[in-house]
Amino acid sequence: MHQYTAAPEKGCAPHPECLDDTSDKVTLPSCKSLLLLAPRLISATINAGAGVVKRTFDGSMRDEDCCHLHPYHDSHSHPDHCCHIPETHCPNPCVGTVYWYGCAGDTLQHHLEVTNTGKESRNFTLEPTPFPCTDKKVSTNPGSKTLAPGETLKAKLSFTIPEELAGSKFCVSVKIKGKYEQYLRIILCVTPRQHCCTVVEQGEIPNRVKAHYWYHHFQCVEPCFEELPRRPKDKTGTQRERA
Repeated sequence: MHQYTAAPEKGCAPHPECLDDTSDKVTLPSCKSLLLLAPRLISATINAGAGVVKRTFDGSMRDEDCCHLHPYHDSHSHPDHCCHIPETHCPNPCVGTVYWYGCAGDTLQHHLEVTNTGKESRNFTLEPTPFPCTDKKVSTNPGSKTLAPGETLKAKLSFTIPEELAGSKFCVSVKIKGKYEQYLRIILCVTPRQHCCTVVEQGEIPNRVKAHYWYHHFQCVEPCFEELPRRPKDKTGTQRERA
């Protein structure tokens, strides 16, 4: 509340609202005010920082007060509103990762579906990148298609591992180009050639020696596996497959 006092010689002083309008008059700051500007700013910053530190450690600082750092903001700001601007993040252009394991000569496959969620028809293209140090690529069938809104491209990705890729690990991608570009990552792990071959040697059925109790005074020899029945021969002497 502002208080006005009477002048001793001239009676009551007029109310400020009754004085002549002097809003058009421009008043320049004094030299002293300009010299004190920097110290005043530093002082105001220190006071505000001290208030924030105090409210943080005494638990009165709320999470939504992140933008209202003035120690006395509750008297002039709405407590339910914050100046935080909501943000969104861009999606990852990598739509997924496919892991392939195999030996040289193996054919690996994967199915890929791309749906047009836009409002207009658009051509979608699948563009595989080559394996490092080679010109080999994952084949795509089909490689492109024009999709209407809501329509889906169903493609089959396949790759036959060549001999030169044995024993290595590769990372390639299949680019999906429509309105913008995304990609499917493919990681291929090829087993070395010597690990892709199993050698089996088989002759006569092996036997095992089975010991009886001591009072039998002998051992029993029996085959380890059951012998498979021979396939019957036809009139030409060729063995036929059993049904």
